[in-house]
Amino acid sequence: MVYSEYINVFQGTTGVCRAALRLSLLAGLAGVATFSSESPIVPLGVCEVLHGLATGDGKDIAVLGRYSFRESGSWIGEQACDPPVEAPPQIWLVQSSNGPMPPGTFELDAAALRKKLTEIQRHTSLGKFRFGTPDYDRWAVVFGQVKTRHGDEAKKAPADLVYRGDGVIIFLRPE
Repeated sequence: MVYSEYINVFQGTTGVCRAALRLSLLAGLAGVATFSSESPIVPLGVCEVLHGLATGDGKDIAVLGRYSFRESGSWIGEQACDPPVEAPPQIWLVQSSNGPMPPGTFELDAAALRKKLTEIQRHTSLGKFRFGTPDYDRWAVVFGQVKTRHGDEAKKAPADLVYRGDGVIIFLRPE
């Protein structure tokens, strides 16, 4: 065989390999697109969570509201609920390595998020601070597991949201 024949055979094989690789990549991407069973997550407002607390206890959810932190701790809340709830409309945030892992595809439903945030902003505002930073109050979505509080702790907030770490807190910048 002449040198040029070796090159032609090698190029032909490479071309076949490239075509097979392209087809397998396209098939893999199509499989991901069509067989993905996880749909975007629709976050719940704090008031929605508190009104359904009896059925939501122990469930993994994404909660939308005003994320606040102070020296005493951090929570996600709203200023008022309609209909009202007995305790303050807030859920305390508890970081734990035992918090739930977010789904493999952690995608929020943008249209639902925008609509709920607009509704919440009608009756809840961010705090204005003379000293410190405006980061004390921000709009956020936090993914975690709801745990109902009992006794005196329930007077401070009806529930805790146990979350894994800062990676499951999504801060929002409304337009």
